[in-house]
Amino acid sequence: MTQNDPKRQTPSHNVSSIDRKKSPFWATFQDTMEGQLKVKLECEIFPAGTDGRYMRQAGMPVYGFSPMANTPIMLHDHNEALKASTYLEGIKVYEKLIPALANLPKELHD
Repeated sequence: MTQNDPKRQTPSHNVSSIDRKKSPFWATFQDTMEGQLKVKLECEIFPAGTDGRYMRQAGMPVYGFSPMANTPIMLHDHNEALKASTYLEGIKVYEKLIPALANLPKELHD
């Protein structure tokens, strides 16, 4: 356990790697976002933003992602919403990202 703050204990063995050599999914994600889409990534931890902890406990890497550039963070806020233009731009991001991740060679993710 990482115990810098006893109220926020993170099991270090359940953290998904962002080391390009250890995670082909991360490398592909980063290449697609920064290389093809010219988006600067900001890596942050949002412990309440996903139920991915259950998948990580089962040994699967999990990366949360929302293509909402220049949008106020309203996660779990009243009247949480996106502008239509932000939503449509996010679809364009997924149109590049999903095929790149889905077409990774099988031997890289076994």
